[in-house]
Amino acid sequence: MGYCMNKRESLFNIRPENQGPALKAIKSLAGKETITDGSGRHFSWVDTKDFLFARTLDAAMRAWRWQLERVDDEICDIYFEGSKLGDDELLFQTIAPYVEPGSYIEMQGEDGLIWRWCFDGKTCTEKTAKIIWEDEEE
Repeated sequence: MGYCMNKRESLFNIRPENQGPALKAIKSLAGKETITDGSGRHFSWVDTKDFLFARTLDAAMRAWRWQLERVDDEICDIYFEGSKLGDDELLFQTIAPYVEPGSYIEMQGEDGLIWRWCFDGKTCTEKTAKIIWEDEEE
């Protein structure tokens, strides 16, 4: 995938008691890689061994190019450290049961498309934005 993207804003929380299960869920992705090429099987922009052997959720998320922000032990925000869209939706579907309901990550693609990954406490869904300027008639 070659789709460049940037994070616009987010409201993203994972409670301390859900971080161990979220790490275990990420590690369960090993063996389910989406790409097979000359370098072997892997996820887009991700080396399986980097998250499989991670000791913390922070390290596993960094392997997927996401940086977590904390206040005390609670994860209170997330930042994208990559530049291109990979298998991020798969990652978020995997950890969705451990992310606080109402959390979201808003992204913008190189073509101007804006979308959010929205969490409801069970799943992650992708929603696209429709922008209407005040002075335009519908």
